[in-house]
Amino acid sequence: MYENNYKNPLQSSLGDLENFLQTIADFDVEIELFALGGTAMVIKNIKEATKDIDFLTTAKYEDIKRLFLLAGLKEESPSQLCNIWRFNNQLRMDMFYGAFIMGVQLPEDWKRLSEHIRTIGKVNLYLLNWYDIIITKIARSEKRDILDIISILKSQNVDFIKLKNRYYEIAPTALIADYDIKFKHLEREFNADSKAN
Repeated sequence: MYENNYKNPLQSSLGDLENFLQTIADFDVEIELFALGGTAMVIKNIKEATKDIDFLTTAKYEDIKRLFLLAGLKEESPSQLCNIWRFNNQLRMDMFYGAFIMGVQLPEDWKRLSEHIRTIGKVNLYLLNWYDIIITKIARSEKRDILDIISILKSQNVDFIKLKNRYYEIAPTALIADYDIKFKHLEREFNADSKAN
């Protein structure tokens, strides 16, 4: 698969995430943010840092843009497929809209399955459910994504058969190149890791 080398040169930690959340909470705007990818893993202490901070939001792009500009963030890409911002001129933030992440349209139950983490002012922080986090990581399938998925599978209560069923319900209509090959690669890597440990 491929490596994306242009993200943060530095790693983002829980402290960086907290600074961002406190900053936007000061503006007293109601917003829902769903942590995904490495951000979700940092929140759950599966890993200490991530290359960027990723959120899915139920807010409209125009509302996010207004809030983020007020909070001093700088927009690098206005694309709503992956809306890129910089916080403190350093920390990269990727925002996703409309339950569409990495070419994957999430199923209708994505929000119900997500976990509310906490509320800071009017900012409601959630964790996207692990099944959909894993599916979006499979869509990209960089080496670090496969390692992250294995860490999630080992540390969280994820039913591999349920994951596989959900993936194959979503993948044929998603924009995931070689979706069958990608899942089989994950399955081989996970089985090899399980045998090694």
